[in-house]
Amino acid sequence: MKRLFKLQFIGITFIIYLYIITATTIINDDLIKIFAEESMSVSQNNSSLQPLDTHNMTQMMQRGNVAMGFDQNKISHEFISTEYGGQIKITALDKNDNQTISQIKSHILDIQNDFAKGNFTKPFYIHAQSVPGTDAMSLNKDQIRYQIQDLETGSIMFLITNNSNLANSINQFMTFLSTEHRGH
Repeated sequence: MKRLFKLQFIGITFIIYLYIITATTIINDDLIKIFAEESMSVSQNNSSLQPLDTHNMTQMMQRGNVAMGFDQNKISHEFISTEYGGQIKITALDKNDNQTISQIKSHILDIQNDFAKGNFTKPFYIHAQSVPGTDAMSLNKDQIRYQIQDLETGSIMFLITNNSNLANSINQFMTFLSTEHRGH
C-alpha cells in the first residue's frame, strides 16, 4: 500500500513538473512575441527612437537566456557570411556539458522552424531592435533553405539561397549578429 502511494505521488509530481515546464515555455514564448510586437510597433511609429540599450551585453545575454533556453555564458556563437547566405554556429564551451549541448541542438531546431516560417521575433527580442536583413528574409522565406549539421558540442545552421539580393540580406543579418555577439 505504501509503495502504491509512493508511485502515485511520484506520478503526480512528474505530471505537475511537466505542466510547469510547459507553462513556463509557453509564457516565455508569449513574452518574446509580445515584446517583439510592441517594440516593432514603437520603432515603426517613431524612427528617431533609439533602440533599447542594445549595446549592453549583460541585458542582451539575459534576453538570450530567455529566448534560447540556455546560459549564454556557457556557449560560443559564430556568425559567418557566405556567398550563398550564412552560417550560425553555436557550441558549448565545455564538451562535457551535455545539458547545454542538448539545449543548443533543440534551439537550433526551433530557430530553423521559426526562420522557415519568416518568424524572426527571437533575434528581435534578444537584440531589442529590428535586426538588419530580417525583413527581406521574412518576405522571401521560401527562397531560403535551412540545413543543420550537428557537432559534438552543438550545431551549425546553414542559410542558403540562390537569390543574390537575399544572400546580401542574410549577410547583413550575420554581420549584425557577429558585431553584437563580439567575443561571445
